[in-house]
Amino acid sequence: MNIEQGRVSQADRARKWVNAMVRLVACAALTVCGSLAAISAAAAPTRILFVGNSFTHGRYDPVRLYNAANVTDLNCVDLSTCSAAEQPPVPFPPPVPMLPLPTATQLSEYGPYGGIPGLFKQFTVEAGLDYDVALDTISAATLLNGFYKQKSRLALIADPAWDIVVLQEQSFLPLPAVTDLGNATRGNVQNFQAGVDTIAAAILAADQMAGRPNAAIYLYETQPLASYTYVSNNAQKPIFGSSTSPPGGVNAPYVGDPIETMAADLHDAYFSVAARNPAVTGVAPAGDAWIRAIEEGVAVRNPYLAIEPAGQVSLWDQDPALACCTTPIGYHPSSFGAYLSALVLFAEITGVTPMQLGPHDRVARDLGIPAGVAMALQRVAFATVHCQLLPADAAAGRDSRTPDGTADSVTGASCR
Repeated sequence: MNIEQGRVSQADRARKWVNAMVRLVACAALTVCGSLAAISAAAAPTRILFVGNSFTHGRYDPVRLYNAANVTDLNCVDLSTCSAAEQPPVPFPPPVPMLPLPTATQLSEYGPYGGIPGLFKQFTVEAGLDYDVALDTISAATLLNGFYKQKSRLALIADPAWDIVVLQEQSFLPLPAVTDLGNATRGNVQNFQAGVDTIAAAILAADQMAGRPNAAIYLYETQPLASYTYVSNNAQKPIFGSSTSPPGGVNAPYVGDPIETMAADLHDAYFSVAARNPAVTGVAPAGDAWIRAIEEGVAVRNPYLAIEPAGQVSLWDQDPALACCTTPIGYHPSSFGAYLSALVLFAEITGVTPMQLGPHDRVARDLGIPAGVAMALQRVAFATVHCQLLPADAAAGRDSRTPDGTADSVTGASCR
């Protein structure tokens, strides 16, 4: 990964480190945590909007509908105003897709959505923070064509009411047009840059017109796609339908590379786009966290294996019947993957260490994530956010990722 493309300021990183340490120590005493919560509740809530597609709202239950009652889905404020994509199907509840494939019963992505913003909201509650959380998501949408050029959507995003706006680009658009192996990807980094720049400009213009401070804008760096990197010879976990490509084809451009290669390309795109726009406060490196989880043995590297390594979880979805028959397994996050991505967003945006959530975190319990796995993913999220290397230090040959430059003093994980 091009470490010189990180752009979080030294002051911002120091602030987050101090906040994380203060909360980690303070919350050792429940009375202190209660006081922090009381102080937070007395202040006006922080209003945050998440903008993206199914990687934000979560394609599958239980993530897609998680905590929907406590967040605002701008595409489905109530059932009478739901978009066509989020309307509950008739009959309801919809039938569940079943094997064998292909199945005539398709997954319904009905709303209102909670998704990763719903997970984020619950994390803030547990941390004693007061966040008013909303989302505006459209499956497969790009920032430029799906939101900026749709004036009704842009009006909701460029609203001076938001303190923070999180932007997530379509899954493959940030990729280079051609991989290191010479394969076409359908990536268009210039389109990604234009989407961020135009939406950010609209947000800042609205804030300035209202005479209020500029909203903080974050980019949500998404995960690499297993279906782009691996072939499947496992009949129980097929890659099917319109997602089928020969190795090196448009839906399999990274076959022959390790999963780290696509993740590095996504990282470089998100951080370079952020570096070119001073309105962007930072990047939530969720894709980097997925790679850390894989490399540390918490998560599987290849979700198509017939026998998965013992003790590892899959960050990608695993049910081919639900995925059928266009988007394969190995594309969207599983509950484990959504949990990790939400933890990274939580750590990056709030500055709170995810380990504060601990083994009894309600989100993990609700999603069926064992306590030991939840704690491992919390450590991975914190280490990933904490271990981002600052560009000024990289240029000067300094390692600013930890106090001593060698290991994370909280998790014990190496940043190198």
